[in-house]
Amino acid sequence: MFRFTAKLLLAVIAVAVTLQVSAADRDKYFHDYPRMLQGVSAKLRDYMKTHPGNDIDSVRRHLLAILSDTRVASRSALTPPRKKKLTPEKLYEEAMKSSLVFGKMHFHPQFGVDTAYSTASAVALTPDGICATNYHVVSDIVINAALDNQEKGDMMRFVMDSQGRVYPMTAVLAIDPVNDMAIIKVDPCGDKLSPAPVGDIVTPGTKVFCLANPSMTYFHFTDGMVSNCIRKLKPRTGHTEYILEITADYGKGASGGPIYDECGNLVSIVSSTVSVYADDDNYRDFQMAFKQTIPVFLIKDYFND
Repeated sequence: MFRFTAKLLLAVIAVAVTLQVSAADRDKYFHDYPRMLQGVSAKLRDYMKTHPGNDIDSVRRHLLAILSDTRVASRSALTPPRKKKLTPEKLYEEAMKSSLVFGKMHFHPQFGVDTAYSTASAVALTPDGICATNYHVVSDIVINAALDNQEKGDMMRFVMDSQGRVYPMTAVLAIDPVNDMAIIKVDPCGDKLSPAPVGDIVTPGTKVFCLANPSMTYFHFTDGMVSNCIRKLKPRTGHTEYILEITADYGKGASGGPIYDECGNLVSIVSSTVSVYADDDNYRDFQMAFKQTIPVFLIKDYFND
């Protein structure tokens, strides 16, 4: 009887240890990102106390003067492309370091509370806080700056990494409304961001991966290939729009999210989708969607010596 009890006890202990290890593995791979976002408001409140004047009004006031300079930084500030192909698992691990959630902090006077929430995606370009996203993600800031408007309740923009670290946005450095691209600056708050290696032009057939935040599903990883490269001249302005179409899936909230090649190099960022319907007039009988992204050379153009 004693031997049986001892064996049973050892078996129970072994199962308990196994469960503890399994729980650790679960916590390593399964993350509660919505809970991370719940703590963002408190972090941004503390930031504004220690950095008075570093809010969205400051971004608006200085925006037009900053945009007059077409040079963001030296090309040497960008991380050179990686040459070796990565397994999808390793690529995801590396891409997670530079892929970001983009969000907004807003004050609701009727409830007397402020709320931080995600609106889009972004990607880190330099360790000191230069990032890329879409123009339409920050267009309200640009328009309000041009009109000298102040949006009621608008407090802050920020990015959050996969570890829950939060970095307030301090400036819009460059915009390209035609190509839906914006370069922003965030305060790294004493940290160093992990920038994505920056690749070159990719052609149809190239395998690509998207890591973005569609519909508040954070750090969602999909794959596909480059399906088309399109150039459109705008006759009225003389500007050219460049579109890199891909088949990797994404949706709303992925705007500004990074697209990587098989080496983990940034080759474009998410811009939009265009849906095709059999009945275009009534938006019925959906057939397919073109996934349109912004080629990385448009970002690199703002980094010159």
